[in-house]
Amino acid sequence: MEKLSTESMTVERKGIFDKNHKKRFELTFTCKDRKPEKSILIIGLNPASADISILDTTTTFILNNLIPMGYTTMTVCNLYADLFTQRLKPSEVASNTENRKYLEEVLKRGFDAVLLGYGNTFLTNKFVKEEKEHLLKLLKPYKEKVVDIVDDKGEYERLKATHPLMAGRYFPNRWKLRPFEFEEKNTLKEAGNGKLPEKAGEDREKKLPGKIKKPEKDKKEKKQDEKDNPNQDSEPVAFAEADKQVSGEETDTGGSNSKDLLHTPR
Repeated sequence: MEKLSTESMTVERKGIFDKNHKKRFELTFTCKDRKPEKSILIIGLNPASADISILDTTTTFILNNLIPMGYTTMTVCNLYADLFTQRLKPSEVASNTENRKYLEEVLKRGFDAVLLGYGNTFLTNKFVKEEKEHLLKLLKPYKEKVVDIVDDKGEYERLKATHPLMAGRYFPNRWKLRPFEFEEKNTLKEAGNGKLPEKAGEDREKKLPGKIKKPEKDKKEKKQDEKDNPNQDSEPVAFAEADKQVSGEETDTGGSNSKDLLHTPR
């Protein structure tokens, strides 16, 4: 019998919650005894699970793609810390101040990279837009380290802050981390105001029967939440028709209860 070789790896999991387990501020995976050490902070939309013993689809994609890149510590935080098992409802979040402060402190740890992976949902929601703008301000001192995901062939290079779930499904094991473009026009800033890039806007007008209107009163925000996002960390990209990123429902960053997607890269 030929000699056998044995390989082993220990991955430690650590979750940071509030005392009532209603919020999860951090989920960190550490590959023990791996050298050289290399760390990355992933910022998603919101967590959906308080059980760190379960690996959902999004987390699995993160580990399967970032560990081969050499990362030994992977810390997952989110725009919101509130746990929503079905869907994120920004208007029901009483305050996000505690999570903002936590993100500010986490950034001081000196990560080798900061990956924006909150996807492109809720682009017309004023609450989420405010959180994204606040986060980008926090990240300005670290802008040289901020990245997002694109595929190694550039087929999905139009997409910004791509969600790991979408990336894991459409180009698994082909992730490439590129510098995030803070100052690019017609992306986050305009999309947050309900505007689409010029070309995407033209495409959307041709394909959709009507325009999406923003809610006129705050009391309509709850209804708008459900319209904008079918599930919490889902990656039906708003606006999916514009970028052709996703044209179905996709769930996760806490749950893996998703439907199949139709997608055509450009």
